[in-house]
Amino acid sequence: MHVSRWTAFVVGAFMAFTLSAVSGCAPRVGGNDYSVGQTRSAQTIYHATVTSVHQVAINSSGNTRQLAGGAIGSVAGGVIGSTMGHGSGRTLATLGGALLGGLLGAGAGDATAHQTGQEITVKYDDGSEESIVQGMDPIVYTGQRVRVLVDANGTRRVVPE
Repeated sequence: MHVSRWTAFVVGAFMAFTLSAVSGCAPRVGGNDYSVGQTRSAQTIYHATVTSVHQVAINSSGNTRQLAGGAIGSVAGGVIGSTMGHGSGRTLATLGGALLGGLLGAGAGDATAHQTGQEITVKYDDGSEESIVQGMDPIVYTGQRVRVLVDANGTRRVVPE
């Protein structure tokens, strides 16, 4: 089977589109990331010292990203496959493109559901301790002085002083 340059270009564009479309769904959970609902609201500030930092995996619950990636991939793969061959060959290419696109899209969606984070244990100035998990931004170090910001819902974030 001969694959034209145009088809190769379309397949490459499809892969880039699927990865960017699905990765845009990944939530950001770093200490510098705020939701719209957290803006223009007061936060209580506590001062503390970091006593330990451990890298952790933050996993999204549910399979929404896999479903979205699979759906986008299937449609795009089917469209690309329909441009190849003639007659029954085109039908097979369309089905194969939809299947392969769905698998690749679901894989891309699953990859965006996982991110690296940090579990930060802090010792407050009053002597109490607490562990807070957040994304990798900003990175903090053992022994560093930090501020722990707590919003009205109890959501905490750790930022350097």
